[in-house]
Amino acid sequence: MKDKITVISFLAVLGAAFFLSLFKAPDDVSYAERRRLAQFPELTLSGVLNGAFMKGFDDYAVDQIAFRDQYRRLKALFDLNVLRKLDNNGIFIKDDRVFKTEYPLNEDSILRLSDNINTSYDRHLAGMNVWYAIVPDKNHYLEDSSHLIMDYRRLEEIVRGRVYDGIQYISLFDALSPEDYFRTDSHWKQERLGNVTDTLAERMGFTLGTEPYTIRNFDNFYGVFYGQAALPVRPDTLSWLVSSTTENAVVTSAEKPEQVFPVYDEIQLGSMDSYSLFMCGPAAIVTAHNPLNDSGRGLIVFRDSFASSLAPLLLDAYSTVTMIDLRYINPELVSDFVDFAGQDVLFIYSAAIFNTSDSIRGWAAPSPAALPFETQDSPFVSPFVARGRLLE
Repeated sequence: MKDKITVISFLAVLGAAFFLSLFKAPDDVSYAERRRLAQFPELTLSGVLNGAFMKGFDDYAVDQIAFRDQYRRLKALFDLNVLRKLDNNGIFIKDDRVFKTEYPLNEDSILRLSDNINTSYDRHLAGMNVWYAIVPDKNHYLEDSSHLIMDYRRLEEIVRGRVYDGIQYISLFDALSPEDYFRTDSHWKQERLGNVTDTLAERMGFTLGTEPYTIRNFDNFYGVFYGQAALPVRPDTLSWLVSSTTENAVVTSAEKPEQVFPVYDEIQLGSMDSYSLFMCGPAAIVTAHNPLNDSGRGLIVFRDSFASSLAPLLLDAYSTVTMIDLRYINPELVSDFVDFAGQDVLFIYSAAIFNTSDSIRGWAAPSPAALPFETQDSPFVSPFVARGRLLE
């Protein structure tokens, strides 16, 4: 009798979920997974005959099932607590912090990005003041972990052995600690970057302002690892540092030259990616203009998303800070938008990007077929397409 009740209850739950899925309005996006969800496919004779309709319907049924997030959470809890797995799809929690496995070390990828730095130097930067730095991800600071951890010192050794000696290395490994990163996200916290900015200032020879910052907070920041974990984890507090410099500075984007943006776009808070608060978020080329610094000194940063929250803290020392993200533009086209002459240059990439550098555009000009997301009208790649997210 007990077995019959169990079977009937299970079938009842499945049946309820099936009928709810049929009649509920489809969701456009999943904020937890940070992607657009599949919609009901167009029903055509050709689509039925070639199988495209059924493939589209399968994707739709999986994405739009009722209680999708609850099923994902149940599966994660079952894997971790019943099957005793160490992670759920590469995501694990330790000391109330969410981590993503970065392993193994991909030496070819590391060499590829190192060569990209060298080629950028050859094309535009020879004879200039140029530095580079590696941002360790928070896995580097795990102690006595049973999880697979990338050899970060080996990564550093490979990069330093490959990048030209004329490009000066700045080590950030000892400037950070586990508390400097969000619990639910891969990124560092802006308010914890004092050691990083001091290290950069000392090595690059600039002076930071002495005006104290005002801290503003957003208390419901769910980082990228939160959705991937599908587990009940407390949200982070997202903080940003405000001064007269950040309040007076304006940001322009090569992709939207007719618009002007604030250094901190608070409209992004509570969106799919609240970290886009900083410096227009993911974008090919953005420049912060500081009217309170009339030195004419400029800084160019080749970067990934970590630099978005770092750049506002460097503004005191420069009239302009320009950030270039080669995930979203062919490097052959950068000089159409950026004047390199007389500027300081910093390459700063996370260890994770070094280890998976395929997203960084190479210097060899690809054929049109290799650039499916570029058009004749725009040299830029949509950040959401580049990340596999189709949300515009």
